[in-house]
Amino acid sequence: MNAVFETDAPLAGKDADRALRDAYRATEWRIMPILFVLWLLAWVDRANVAFAKLQMLSDLRFSETVYGLGAGLFFLGYVVFGVPSSMIQQRVGARTTISAIALGWGVTSVAMMFVHDTTTFYVLRFLLGAFEAGFYPGVILYMNQWFPSQRRTRNFSIFHSAAICSTVAVGLSGGFVLEHMSGLFSIAGWRWMFLLQAVPTVLMGCIALAVLTDGPGSARWLSPQQRRLVQADLERDRGDAPPSTARAGSLLANPLVWTLSAAYFCILTANSALSFFIPTILHEAGFGGYSAIGNAIAAICVLGALGNIALSTFASRYRDVRAHCAIASLISVASLLVLVFVWHSSRSFTFITLVLALAGTGAGISLFWQIPVRYLQGNAMTLGVPFISSVANLAGFLTPWLTGYVRDVSGSYTSGFVTAALVQSLAAIVLVVGVPIAARRRSTRAATTEHEPA
Repeated sequence: MNAVFETDAPLAGKDADRALRDAYRATEWRIMPILFVLWLLAWVDRANVAFAKLQMLSDLRFSETVYGLGAGLFFLGYVVFGVPSSMIQQRVGARTTISAIALGWGVTSVAMMFVHDTTTFYVLRFLLGAFEAGFYPGVILYMNQWFPSQRRTRNFSIFHSAAICSTVAVGLSGGFVLEHMSGLFSIAGWRWMFLLQAVPTVLMGCIALAVLTDGPGSARWLSPQQRRLVQADLERDRGDAPPSTARAGSLLANPLVWTLSAAYFCILTANSALSFFIPTILHEAGFGGYSAIGNAIAAICVLGALGNIALSTFASRYRDVRAHCAIASLISVASLLVLVFVWHSSRSFTFITLVLALAGTGAGISLFWQIPVRYLQGNAMTLGVPFISSVANLAGFLTPWLTGYVRDVSGSYTSGFVTAALVQSLAAIVLVVGVPIAARRRSTRAATTEHEPA
């Protein structure tokens, strides 16, 4: 419960600590459920095409390459509109931007039920990515306005677990709809699935507009004392971060931004392979009908989410998040390499390796986003975060497209998944070796610039 103080006198000592804890607890219960559900729905609306694929490809006579390109075009829209969306958020505020983004992608997701040819499929997937582009980097910046680093690491791992849990929603609801609603009112099951899974997004967009605020200063659920304590705590936390003299115009010349983009690209390569092909993997592993596949996906993703939270919580106790992010990535790499050898021969090992792969990629992504906010400040962070997200999400465009193409050519997903695993292994090298080098180069360049004569 949020403590209410009748006096406006400054608090000190244990009273101040207790009030600050109450303020953060009240804030977490206020905004984290909304952000969690919106991120869950974002992943439902972007990744449900993987489940629809089980019917849609035969209904519309799409090839694996067409499917892969359409799935990947989401991320092309993501890349193009990521930075502009975040710039809009800086102007109009997080509350309005996050709500508008949710409503935009929700309506586009409803329209997916009307796909009838490759053109509409490609256009709607691109628009879906364009609308959703600003949400993820926007939430990263939004959490930076609300929580100090240690709380932010834990809360972000919880937030990001929604991406894994979303597959539970896709699996359970998608399996039921495809199995029991196909042909209802002469409408295909995959069309019903797109409609029913998009409506909650529109509703949550309206709720976000009514409940969220732009920052602690306008949070009515906090007392004036609590607002001051939170803002002072955040200032202290930011004071521990390395200073930055970066300007918006120097973003493209910042080696650290490009190095972080490369690391995140490598992490997302494996994540994209899993996101868009898990139902197909389970189908080929012999998990039975739509409901059986959906139940297996749900169980895999719940366990993967728990693994993500456990790894991220353990890492939050240490300052060196980079090393733990690299370890999480290597867990995913090992799991993917084992997966390609077992998914046609053992349902049990397929299940276990998918759990470990999702836990590794989930923790890798959660921990990665604690790295930029420790190195980048001011404009470098405001524009750098969406820039990193946009550039790295090219992996989401390339991976499903190339994986589908390889399947059409070779008749197997093996080469695609091995390639994704090897690319993600590079993330560990970039994080452990590349980021410190780039940070030193950035610091040296900044120091040189400061001492140059005007």
